[in-house]
Amino acid sequence: MKTTLLIDADVLAYQSAFTAQANIQWDEDLWTVHADLARAKTWIVERLEMFKNKTNADDFILAISDSNNFRRKLNPMYKANRRSKFAPIGLSPIRDWMAEEYGTVIYPNMEADDVIAILATDLTPDEKRIIVSIDKDFKSVPCTFYDFNKDEIHDVSEEEAQRYHLMQTIAGDPVDGYKGVPGFGPVKAFRVLDKSGVNWDTVLKAFSDAQLSEQEALTNAWMAYLIQDREYDSVRKHLKYLWMPSEFSNAQKEKYNHIIQQVTGKLDEDLARPKPFDPLGGI
Repeated sequence: MKTTLLIDADVLAYQSAFTAQANIQWDEDLWTVHADLARAKTWIVERLEMFKNKTNADDFILAISDSNNFRRKLNPMYKANRRSKFAPIGLSPIRDWMAEEYGTVIYPNMEADDVIAILATDLTPDEKRIIVSIDKDFKSVPCTFYDFNKDEIHDVSEEEAQRYHLMQTIAGDPVDGYKGVPGFGPVKAFRVLDKSGVNWDTVLKAFSDAQLSEQEALTNAWMAYLIQDREYDSVRKHLKYLWMPSEFSNAQKEKYNHIIQQVTGKLDEDLARPKPFDPLGGI
């Protein structure tokens, strides 16, 4: 059986660019930032070899995020707090180098996480696919996930993936810019799900008890959910539909159809974030 790694190249690009970056003081008041791209490239090559050796993989796919992101259409605050952070100066050329050296996969309006989750859930009987990242969000995908920061391999079942997704829906993710139910973190959200049932009714009760609406709960669920193969049209390269609770009737689904239609099909609207200061100036 062939084993293919699905690698989060966003993480590789950032980590390698920061590794290659250094501050240089020329005199008392003059400082510049220097990046050794050769060092960054070597770092990536070594990591790719390490990943293959660790997992006995035959091949790998590098996934990169598109500058557009459909979630910003549903929630303008999604990852808005990241706009002010300075990117390492070697980030863009490192991404370009990975694309030229290995080839990278980008889907319109999708994050690298979505690309990976789509590929991870589009399996053939003669192939095994392993996600390689440091992002804990992949615990919401039924997959094999290698967390290379912790050197841990997780085999996530459908039930475990659903539990993790509903936990994120309740707890939210302030780092990604969407709040959960006030007073809930991951531990408390897991506790409530395990006590009352891993289902939408438990999620909805947590939101309604805090005077929050079902639509707010659904929006959180959409922010937390990584798109899988069944929701994505791989030929036209766009979303077919968004996740809905399995408990929903057709009438309940229809209630939110007008919102879903904003991001399904061909989405031409520019949803890219303004770039933070870029010393390369697009060179």
